[in-house]
Amino acid sequence: MKSATAVKDPVCGMDIEKATAAGRTEHKRQTYYFCGMKCKEKFDRNPEQYVGKSAGTPKSSQDCCS
Repeated sequence: MKSATAVKDPVCGMDIEKATAAGRTEHKRQTYYFCGMKCKEKFDRNPEQYVGKSAGTPKSSQDCCS
């Protein structure tokens, strides 16, 4: 069962907990959470590329963007 505080990183699709997210960004009054700073930086450069779209196949923690 998925945790009530689990969210998807909009860049890579990884499931992460809000409390332990490596980063977060506010965009159009919505908060987005990220598994690592690389994903946050990608999102911050071009949020419209990721907003409202399904993230790609989730990466394993070893291959992730942190």
